[in-house]
Amino acid sequence: MKTKIATFLTLASLSGFSAELPSDPKDISTAATALSVSSQFKTPKEEAIQKEGYLYVRFLTSDTDITHTNVVTPGLGVGYRYMLGNGAMDISISANGMHSFTKTFWTLPKASYLYYLTPDKKESFYAGGGIAWGGVHNRNDKAFIGLIPSATVGYEFILNAASLGFTELTVSQPAVPVYISGKSMGPIAEISVGAGF
Repeated sequence: MKTKIATFLTLASLSGFSAELPSDPKDISTAATALSVSSQFKTPKEEAIQKEGYLYVRFLTSDTDITHTNVVTPGLGVGYRYMLGNGAMDISISANGMHSFTKTFWTLPKASYLYYLTPDKKESFYAGGGIAWGGVHNRNDKAFIGLIPSATVGYEFILNAASLGFTELTVSQPAVPVYISGKSMGPIAEISVGAGF
């Protein structure tokens, strides 16, 4: 009896007494079951907060050899960031260049793992590493195509939402060539700002 009274009071408070409540105890039980089932469905806001991943675009600048050239080049990248608990798997492609492509750096594709320092917050610093298939050409006598490992630190300022925004610094080092011309390459520094949905 106490259970039926509690169920009746719950239904009354939820409806604000604006609708006629069922008088039959069986009807009250049925209504309570329907209410319980409907509460299990997620609202659109909850779905947005729990997105599995984000397709993003990022704008970047890089120096194709920070030990020698000291010339930055603009570029563009696209990718997908798949959220994994305290971190994310990031798959992307990017390219930049200037001066009729005498200075270029491209990756196709690049795979990285990023670890979030405060994954439950709306904003978080992150760090990670990855590897890419890519190429660098920074002077007429220096070119590289092969595997390029990288390390990344960044700051994601719209975390756990329907969209994301981030800024990051990545340092890459051409390491395993399938083609190389000229002297060995120094590290490549890249700063980027991105937005995803």
